[in-house]
Amino acid sequence: MRKIINRYLFKEVAQAWLGVTLILLAILVTNQFAKILGDASSGNLSGNVIAELLLYSSIEYLTILLPLSSFLAILLVFGRLYKDSEMAAIMASGIGPVSLYRPLILPTLLLAFVLGVISSYLAPDARKNMDFSRQNALLNLGIDFLEPGRFVTLNNGSVMYSEDRLENDQLINVFVQQEIKNNVNVIVSETAKILNNPNSGNVLVFYNGYRYEGKPGDLDFRILEFSEHQLPLSMRTDQDKKIDLSSEQLSSLLQKNSLEAMAEVQWRISPAIALIILVFLAIPLSKSSPRDSRYTGLILGILIYMIYANCLGAARVWYEQGVTPEIYGLWWVHVTALILGMFMLLINYKFFQRMLLRRK
Repeated sequence: MRKIINRYLFKEVAQAWLGVTLILLAILVTNQFAKILGDASSGNLSGNVIAELLLYSSIEYLTILLPLSSFLAILLVFGRLYKDSEMAAIMASGIGPVSLYRPLILPTLLLAFVLGVISSYLAPDARKNMDFSRQNALLNLGIDFLEPGRFVTLNNGSVMYSEDRLENDQLINVFVQQEIKNNVNVIVSETAKILNNPNSGNVLVFYNGYRYEGKPGDLDFRILEFSEHQLPLSMRTDQDKKIDLSSEQLSSLLQKNSLEAMAEVQWRISPAIALIILVFLAIPLSKSSPRDSRYTGLILGILIYMIYANCLGAARVWYEQGVTPEIYGLWWVHVTALILGMFMLLINYKFFQRMLLRRK
């Protein structure tokens, strides 16, 4: 009987977990797709990197989705079991409160291990590759983005308009406006073409035109006539710029003796720890009477999850700024959530009442 109940609970939770994970992932990926598509339509990204960016975004989203989907799946399944009085029948067959965790222990530990690998290794690599793909796409904008007959905003902030495009990818009757501090530069030329410059990426080359420089409202404008003029489509990033810690390898972070690096290490480990604690919290949170709404525990659970996640974010900032002692780190948030779960479990199953009755 116990094995049958364990298989039943595992099957119900697994199905709910899969459904919740796929739905949340679809929502986040769709939102990211709309954002990437907006960048592509405005000329800031090329279409061939959209699928690549979506893949990297999905990997990064898993660090958030897996703890949340596991938490919600248990709340939904156990909430339904309490609502339909199935849990009462399970309890009557000799299954105690602690035994409810038994079918979830091994899957939770396995999922926590996978999540730890994703958050510690795969997600940082995905974040780094995503940044590289964006920068590479910005440095290699093609002629297809400069659609004739409409104003196009380039990555360097310039606004461009061309009347038509010839078969040799040459633009004709080109207008470009560029704002530099309080001055405005306007370029008009008969033709223009994109060329690749090894030092600055793609550049837009204007032929036979004029350049007007000045401040709006003033009559003192500088007018330059040229036969050829170049304008970089994007500025190449500084190769010596400090790499974001969120994209560095875990081994590199462990070698750094700084609060920011240690905070990043603990932040990467936190999703796996949070998943285990949330699974532990979910069972006492899901307990309700058949007269209660099925979603009573779900609403409270979402509120607790939001507080938990926000406290982790605040604890990271405080740790980086040196407000909290190094020994506390982000661990105090996990310990507090674990103590809360233990307290709720004891309250829900009348542990303290039984202790008082025994003393009497």
